[in-house]
Amino acid sequence: MWNISFALSFDSIGCSTFPVHIYILTPVYHPATEIPEGFAVRTIPAFTWAVFPCRGKLVESLRDVNVKIFSEWMPALKDYEFAAGYCVEMYDVPDKYPKGVEDENYYAEIWIPVKKK
Repeated sequence: MWNISFALSFDSIGCSTFPVHIYILTPVYHPATEIPEGFAVRTIPAFTWAVFPCRGKLVESLRDVNVKIFSEWMPALKDYEFAAGYCVEMYDVPDKYPKGVEDENYYAEIWIPVKKK
């Protein structure tokens, strides 16, 4: 199993003038691990996932792939639609790359939950 981290990116919430974007970063969860006070465990339901690889410097590759997902891929879908109010990002271990998250070969993924229309 990879030693990876995940991030959940939720839809904006709040009023239309000042929306709030929620972003949660988490390591892989192990049930035997004690959960700190004030935190909660949430289970993501099973979905069909569209998985988009991101290779390159982390910030740039995530931005570029996100732009393509929401400006090209999602509008072109005929049989599927967005299935939940969040996406998942997977980050590989930066120590595996000479320049960490700034390495041109750094790897991450964006997972979009989809469902049949």
